[in-house]
Amino acid sequence: MASPAPVPKSPQTKLNSVEPTKAPTSAPGPVVSSEAVPEAAVNSPTSATEPPTPSPVTEKDAAATAPVATITSEASAQQEKEKEDEDLGPAPTDPEGIINMEIFSQIQDMDDDDDDEAGGHEFSKGIVWGYFEQAESTFKQMQDAIEEPSLWKLSSLGHFLKGSSAALGIIKVQNSCEKMQHYGNLRDEEVGAALSEDEALRRIKKLLVDCKRDYAVASAYLRQLYASYDE
Repeated sequence: MASPAPVPKSPQTKLNSVEPTKAPTSAPGPVVSSEAVPEAAVNSPTSATEPPTPSPVTEKDAAATAPVATITSEASAQQEKEKEDEDLGPAPTDPEGIINMEIFSQIQDMDDDDDDEAGGHEFSKGIVWGYFEQAESTFKQMQDAIEEPSLWKLSSLGHFLKGSSAALGIIKVQNSCEKMQHYGNLRDEEVGAALSEDEALRRIKKLLVDCKRDYAVASAYLRQLYASYDE
């Protein structure tokens, strides 16, 4: 009996010993560096469409236009002052009509001729110089009241200066202050009519200019008068 033919060995062992071939990988793409992308494009995608920011005004630019405004303002103020002077006319230089010398002489009658070496006029001089200080202080308060504005203050100040002016016979200042007193109460007593606040304030402003001018004439005359007593 014939023996069976030998069974051939399976190729399993050989297949298992062979490593499988790896699939080729695709070639790497280009590496994009973050430094190549502009920062503005990353942070603000719409920045390319925004309008440019206007450059700020420098101090040099502002200084170049400032003198023009200053000159214009000064010219306007000068024109207003010239117009005011034209409306008022020339400043008076004669105290006649401004000081009632008959009333003023009654103040001097109280002087004692033997009182001092200056001719005995120190008593009346003290009263007059006290009036000067009082009037100039009151004018300043009147100007402040106009700027507020405060009509009742102007009425009160007019009444106050009216009395001291009348005592020395400085009648022009007295009359202006009496009008101011009434205007501050919104009244025009000369015609017996009521005034609006704007009209009253407008009249008081002009009155104060007149009052200061008449006071300046009276003051200059009286200072010169007392200076002559010392000669």
